[in-house]
Amino acid sequence: MSQVTDRQSAPETDPPGDDRVPRRALKGIEGIALGVGVLLVFALVGWYTGIFSTDEGEPKPPEVVAPIADGEWFAMVTAGTDEAGAVTLGIDLAEMLGGEEARQAAVEDGVIEEGEDLPNDFYIRNPEVVYELMQFSDAASIDVISAVDPGATLSISPGELLAIYSGEKVDDSIYGIVAGQPIAMDLTIRDGAVVEAAAVYLP
Repeated sequence: MSQVTDRQSAPETDPPGDDRVPRRALKGIEGIALGVGVLLVFALVGWYTGIFSTDEGEPKPPEVVAPIADGEWFAMVTAGTDEAGAVTLGIDLAEMLGGEEARQAAVEDGVIEEGEDLPNDFYIRNPEVVYELMQFSDAASIDVISAVDPGATLSISPGELLAIYSGEKVDDSIYGIVAGQPIAMDLTIRDGAVVEAAAVYLP
């Protein structure tokens, strides 16, 4: 009898009829859940940093688009400086016409009547005045017209062009630049900067 009593008093690990999940199974489930949670945290951190940074880990600089495409242009220009003090050109693209084409364009624009002639054999068509600011390249060349020989040109620097245009400097050897008045120029633009600027002779 004492042996039977001892067996009944010993608690069973898993009593019959108990539907609870064994403790070992619970620990296994908890471990899996913890692992999945850690993986989700790493995935979220990677996604977040992937969106808000580049491959180099730094934000991409905004793309700079030049106001005027590369190429050769005729324009009426002004001179000034930007916030950093660099000389800039205000470029108003236009079209210079000559001969009968110029006269007909002037008639179409209402500048002269049909049958009239232009006072000079050219016409600058510029229906809308819009100035776009652009900088000179580091090695830009600027040619102006000689007042001594209109067929010859003189090379000047951007600073000299600004001084003449602003009226700070008077140079009698240069033809056709009046302080504060737009200058007719042929421009070459490359890589978003003015590399060549040549004054156009206007009689």
